[in-house]
Amino acid sequence: MYYQANPYFRNAYPTRQNNNLLKVYGEGSVLAQPDQATVVLGVITENKDLQTAQQTNATQTRNVINAIVNSGVPRENIQTTEFRVNIQYDFQNGTQVFRGYQVTNLLTVQIDEIEKVGEIVDIAVDNGANTVRNIELTVSDKNPYYNQALTNAIQNAQDKATTMAQTLGVSINQVPIRLKEITSMAPEPPRPFVLGVSTESAATTPIEAGQLEIKAQVEAEFTY
Repeated sequence: MYYQANPYFRNAYPTRQNNNLLKVYGEGSVLAQPDQATVVLGVITENKDLQTAQQTNATQTRNVINAIVNSGVPRENIQTTEFRVNIQYDFQNGTQVFRGYQVTNLLTVQIDEIEKVGEIVDIAVDNGANTVRNIELTVSDKNPYYNQALTNAIQNAQDKATTMAQTLGVSINQVPIRLKEITSMAPEPPRPFVLGVSTESAATTPIEAGQLEIKAQVEAEFTY
């Protein structure tokens, strides 16, 4: 005997839908050893004659670039990121008096040998650089560290959801029905560096790499 289900038959006792949701945010981080640095440095010159200020700046900047290249940094790792000419004034007895022109030429230098950062900064200063804006210590490949931080964030979200469920006296499904990666977290700011006096007899400027904290954050929804 064969039976065919009646498509118009409705169960008098419908299955209860589980619509209770628990939303949590999970955070995770890992520490990474920096292996790369980006340094912004350059030359600032002043003179009442604009052409003289520009020529002096160009000569000093070329000297800085050549010295950095001779220290082992590939030329393609050096990029001009700012060139600016400003008119300088003094104020005497409430009157604006022309002082001269200021020419600024900033270079961004990527240094792949992080242990040589201090040495290269000193070489640049010894050869004409008179401003160092910042040194940013980074990791060349952040993906493995970020992925681990993301794993930690998901586990953190599960732990939070479990704790909240236990407090409420309910059971949750450990697998979230919705998981969203939050990518709007602000990047770590560059580490500042204050330029001091560099001489041939002075020790190399110490730059401590330390460790970077790489973070991840997720939003998760669990049913209970």
